Amino acid sequence: MDRFLQISSDERLFIIGDVHGCYYEFYSLIEKIFARYGEDTTIISVGDTVDRGDFNLKTIKLCFELKEKRNFYEVQSNHNLKLYRWMKGKNVRISTGMKKTVDEIMALCEDEREYLRERYINYYQSLPLYIIVNDSVVVAHAGIKDEMIGKVDEKVRDFVIFGETTGKYTEDGFPERVDWTKYRKINENSPKIVYGHVVYPEPYINNRCYGIDTGCVLGNKLTAYNPFTDEFIFERARKVYFSFD
Repeated sequence: MDRFLQISSDERLFIIGDVHGCYYEFYSLIEKIFARYGEDTTIISVGDTVDRGDFNLKTIKLCFELKEKRNFYEVQSNHNLKLYRWMKGKNVRISTGMKKTVDEIMALCEDEREYLRERYINYYQSLPLYIIVNDSVVVAHAGIKDEMIGKVDEKVRDFVIFGETTGKYTEDGFPERVDWTKYRKINENSPKIVYGHVVYPEPYINNRCYGIDTGCVLGNKLTAYNPFTDEFIFERARKVYFSFD
């Protein structure tokens, strides 16, 4: 599990922000991408495909299908890691958002649950910590610092999956996060870094870093970004699926 992946791609590549069980927005956004650029377009998910939304099983199964039949990749992330640990029988705290995923799974018959459990464990274990594309783009769930690229030690793993926090909380209920992008020193050879994890109303761009979690599950929109053409494609949320109120 603790590895990074290097891939090559042409300009037909889109990176999709945190889905959080918003299956219909996820599916529709991928259909838009395929319609415009072809069904062999490479898709990378920044992770956190589960929890908080209403269609977690459908989203998981779509990821399975995409990985089997398409040029689809996903990186490790905190919500999916927690689900993986729960599937492995570890003692994890089931938050309100995670309960929606767990309830869907527990509603399955025993055989279906066991089949999903084995398949999901194998799926998550196959995911890289982060992905380097053409040596010019890095995709990591919570981001990555330049000195971490090419490494997979515990410090890198924690930053890539969980990011940095101050220990405080915002008015919206989110952990107050350190904006590591502010301190990045860039030059003409610095790769673009595309990440999710932190919710922004619009894509957040700073020092060649692109935050693309635009809070679909909170009622905003799902974002896809092409780092080679600098194009964004959006899919509006069907509804507010989750609130911290």
